[in-house]
Amino acid sequence: MNPSFDPTDMPLRDIHLPDAISWWPLAFGWWALVLIVVTGIAVFAVRFYAARRQRVARREIQKAMDTLHTGQDPALCAQQFSTIMRRFAMTISGEPDAVAGLAGENWLLFLDESWENEEFTQGEGRLLLSAPYRSEGSVNQDRCFKLGALCISWIKAQPVRL
Repeated sequence: MNPSFDPTDMPLRDIHLPDAISWWPLAFGWWALVLIVVTGIAVFAVRFYAARRQRVARREIQKAMDTLHTGQDPALCAQQFSTIMRRFAMTISGEPDAVAGLAGENWLLFLDESWENEEFTQGEGRLLLSAPYRSEGSVNQDRCFKLGALCISWIKAQPVRL
């Protein structure tokens, strides 16, 4: 050993720690998590908006049915059902112009085919054809209630379309 060497005379530096890890740029896992969350929120929003149309249509028909209890004419109520059903069908249809042009038996066939049921062409749903042209007092209140329940069932049976 060298007698002139004194380790205490050496200029030693303290232990150097690495710099702190920066949060930017994000790691791949964080980007994947952000993408999954944003996609989930977008899907939820679109599904919520699509289902909202059904809720609004059901609420409108229920409101029209509730007005029957206040003494409103059943023929006027059935006219409202017809209007609400046509608006809803145009909203969910891929071709609203085609639905808007349907009249008479073709309108009832469209409703039955989109439900795979024959309640409109063979049952209480036939009132949708004649209700807009009937005079006040010509529709039975019970038939109007049945028509309202049928319309609500049809709306509930429609799939949520995006």
